Amino acid sequence: MANYSLEIGNALNAAWEYAKKYGLLIAVIYLLMDLLTGGLDQISGPSVNQEAYRALGEAIGRQDWESVGSIAQSLNTGFPVGGIIGAILKLIVSVGLYNLALGLMAGRFSEVTFDAFKLPFATYLKVFVVNLITGIIVFVSTLCCIIPVFFVAPRIIFAPVYQVEHPEAGIFESISASWNMSSGNTFSLLGLGFIIVGIAIVGFCCCCIGVYFAEAIELFALTAAYYQLKGNLQ
Repeated sequence: MANYSLEIGNALNAAWEYAKKYGLLIAVIYLLMDLLTGGLDQISGPSVNQEAYRALGEAIGRQDWESVGSIAQSLNTGFPVGGIIGAILKLIVSVGLYNLALGLMAGRFSEVTFDAFKLPFATYLKVFVVNLITGIIVFVSTLCCIIPVFFVAPRIIFAPVYQVEHPEAGIFESISASWNMSSGNTFSLLGLGFIIVGIAIVGFCCCCIGVYFAEAIELFALTAAYYQLKGNLQ
């Protein structure tokens, strides 16, 4: 297997160059996504009656079971439809933008286009499962102590990107590919991650749109790092 190393400076330079060309439009996409998902999060059925919960606790305390039954029936049991739709929208946007960034850097796209979102349903489903599994891995590594997560998270960060570029690949194949291509580059990826966090903080300080432009830089930085290290799979 080849032995390619991540060059943080080159990844950031590439990210900045692409962000200067396409970052504003991508930032608008991120902004619209947040506006839409923020509104959808409010669609969760009837509002929760805090007074009813308090009354329920008091009724239980005095063992007034008749009141407990009647109060329980009045509590909100609404299904969080808005939250689920919002999560689906975020998945669609993230997958489409991964494909867009990959295409821009590979020359498949020459502009920000919604053609990048025209992917098979199976690709979106696979990326969802990949994100779910990698999220569980990161969570478990965090429970095992904070330190292991800094060694595990960078090794699997490319899994969804690989899945988007290789829609025919299996879910665990994508996770394994990320693990293999990042071998020997854990600390470099951590360094890139800390720099990206710094960029995000600067973006936050530069008012609202700065946050979303920082997300565009992060997208291109991750994609540039991916292209630097994917040769390790050969």
